[in-house]
Amino acid sequence: MGRMERDPLLDPALAGDPRLARRARVQGECRNRIRAEIDLPAQVNLQGAALTGLLSYEEAELFRAGQEWILDMLRSARARAADPGRCGEWPSPPEGLAALAKRF
Repeated sequence: MGRMERDPLLDPALAGDPRLARRARVQGECRNRIRAEIDLPAQVNLQGAALTGLLSYEEAELFRAGQEWILDMLRSARARAADPGRCGEWPSPPEGLAALAKRF
């Protein structure tokens, strides 16, 4: 996490286009929700552990479910950004994903 990420909402190019600003807001919210559950270093460490066979069957299944959840979150973010009237609940993460992420 040594790299500073720029807030896309501060980009001057977004000032005149509310669609782009909305997309940036939704993407930021999606990213923050994912990282609250499983941050980027944990994702990378779990991928490495999965690739080298260091996860138990249960851990590997939970990690796979977590990857599917991330894809669901990204799909939800795209749909929300495309339709300003769309709201509702974000997809729920698999139970135990945050605990698994903390171990890695």
